[in-house]
Amino acid sequence: MEYLRDIATSVVIYGFFGFVWFGWALEGPKESWKKYLGVACGTSLLIGLFGIYLVFNYQEEASVLTEKGLSSWYYIIVIIEFLLGGVVAYLLYRKQLENYIAPWICLVVGVHFSPLAFIFQEPTMHILAILFIVTSIITVKRSKTITYKASAITGIGAGSTLLCFALFNIIRLLLA
Repeated sequence: MEYLRDIATSVVIYGFFGFVWFGWALEGPKESWKKYLGVACGTSLLIGLFGIYLVFNYQEEASVLTEKGLSSWYYIIVIIEFLLGGVVAYLLYRKQLENYIAPWICLVVGVHFSPLAFIFQEPTMHILAILFIVTSIITVKRSKTITYKASAITGIGAGSTLLCFALFNIIRLLLA
């Protein structure tokens, strides 16, 4: 990704959604995990807020969405992701399969990173996709043997991934 404004924006998005995933992990983790998840939530939120500062610093830079006219494709992918994720999550809820909602959403988010990698010309998003999909698979496999909520595993996996990628993109900006 040669677009510095897009890298800065990704810090906001990854930091904020890392906060959200760690927060979802707090739905029902092991008791001993709660303080660490709280620290992870706070760290992700601070990184996301720092990302806002970065966006303001790079607001005059070009964005692939405006330079290449790809914003329509971006919005189409996001709308499909929200609709598919939401409808299936609702169906899982109605069938009393709530433990599968977090891994389902994680899977959908993971899959959506691959087309976004092409739009943003950002190969690291393929790695994000793989890590989110693997997190979903691990959660579903482990959910049959754990005594805590599956969202704890999903939230830790997805939140950690996003936090690491936000930090990685801060380093990229500092080195640019």
